[in-house]
Amino acid sequence: MGLQGTISPHIGNLSFLVYLNLRNNSFFGSLPHEISRLHRLRILRLSSNLLEGSIPPTLHNCRNLREIHLSTNHLTGPIPSTLANMSLLEVLNLQYNSPTGPFPLVIFNVSSLAIISLTGNHISGTLPMDLCRHCPNLQGLFLSDNKFNGRLPSQMNYCGEVVILGLSYNKFDGSIPEGFQSLEKLEVLELGGNNLTGNIPPTISNLSRLSPFAIEDNNIKGSIPRDLWWLPNLSQFACDSNYLTGVIPQYIFNISSLQEIALANNSLSGNLPSDSGFSCPNLEYLLFAVNKFSGPIPSYLSNCSKLVLIDFASNILSGPIPKSIGHLKYLRILNLDENQLTGEPGDQKLNFLSSFSNCRVLEHLAISYNPLDITIPDSIGNFSTTLHTFLLFGSKIKGHIPMSIGFLKNFTWLGLRNNNLTENIPSTIGGLEGLQRLELGDNKIEGFIPEDEDMVAHVGDFDIAKILVENKDATQTKTLGTLGYILPGLKCSKELPDERVNIKDVLVKLKKIQVKLFENRNDGV
Repeated sequence: MGLQGTISPHIGNLSFLVYLNLRNNSFFGSLPHEISRLHRLRILRLSSNLLEGSIPPTLHNCRNLREIHLSTNHLTGPIPSTLANMSLLEVLNLQYNSPTGPFPLVIFNVSSLAIISLTGNHISGTLPMDLCRHCPNLQGLFLSDNKFNGRLPSQMNYCGEVVILGLSYNKFDGSIPEGFQSLEKLEVLELGGNNLTGNIPPTISNLSRLSPFAIEDNNIKGSIPRDLWWLPNLSQFACDSNYLTGVIPQYIFNISSLQEIALANNSLSGNLPSDSGFSCPNLEYLLFAVNKFSGPIPSYLSNCSKLVLIDFASNILSGPIPKSIGHLKYLRILNLDENQLTGEPGDQKLNFLSSFSNCRVLEHLAISYNPLDITIPDSIGNFSTTLHTFLLFGSKIKGHIPMSIGFLKNFTWLGLRNNNLTENIPSTIGGLEGLQRLELGDNKIEGFIPEDEDMVAHVGDFDIAKILVENKDATQTKTLGTLGYILPGLKCSKELPDERVNIKDVLVKLKKIQVKLFENRNDGV
């Protein structure tokens, strides 16, 4: 309701109060100790305010409390161990505060606890190995983004009600316990960002309700158990940034519920599955970068019609880039950098790049450092106006930059360095109103940067790359100038008026550079 101010200590006089809900307001100051006098209080909701100070250690006097919600405040100090005296407590929600010190282990002795949520704090401590024996009613344990350490509980036989284990981004070590197979109701298992070692237990495939399975940013080794791909509800499989080896199981794309597969930054190898019958109709994110995958990119990826992001960078994939990728109408990011991909033989003008004109929400297209040996088609002007990054460094791109490139008004970065481009820089580049970075170095491009006042006014911090001018009277190519620095005057499109440079000063600087280039030409440089 937009309320603000402090919570009056007189609230302790409301002796018959059972339910207090002041969440999502702007109350500040400390939590009054007088709340502890509300012996009939069952639910306390003060989340999403500006409360500070510590949690009153006398709060345990509210012996009928079932739920404590103090999340998203500025509470500090230790978590009172006296909360363990609240024998009816079911929900303890303290996430997104700033408490200090270890979490009192005695609180895990409250057998009625169903939800413990401490996400986004700086709480340290360990978990008892027999956690489930003391909390048999536990349904959700949310400890992500803290400083918990030690090993994960191994005795899970008594945790038959657990649905969510959010333990990511702490300092847990050791292996993933085999005992997790006892959690028959488990739907969410998030263990990323720890120091876990060992292998992925094959018994994880027994968790038939599992949806997100996330173990990214650990030290997990070994191969991916093939039976994991039979989990009927798996929506997220995040194992990136580990030390996984071996090949991808053949049935990786055979789970209709999958939305994300993240395997980047491992040592996985072999070809991608070749079965054209796979579809993954709900797959949105496919992250395979920095591995050792080889062979072709399967054309059946176009069957995964909801794909938003494909990242296959830094592998050894080969063969032509399938034109069928252009059928992915929701595709926003495509990164195929640093592979051995090629253009289709004998197809220079109507190559795979033309197919991307069908991707109407494409934003980032990176295909650098592949032996493509193609030209940039005129159809680039039909690319989505949402495209802002187009990178083709070191990919044997030949021919000229099409005039139609000027239609892509939202370009911020055009990277064509280290190719075989020739002819003039098209004057239409001056129409790229959002361009901040243009890299054309190590090509054989003729002419100079177009002297277009509109271009200068809309470029922003323009990174002028090395420009080579071909000598038409000889086979030798001469470097007429290296402008590999940021021109200080081209800051006309800064958001703040005080930071903008006068357009007249900019034109004077550009004219001096142009004169210098002509002097170098006449001197035979």
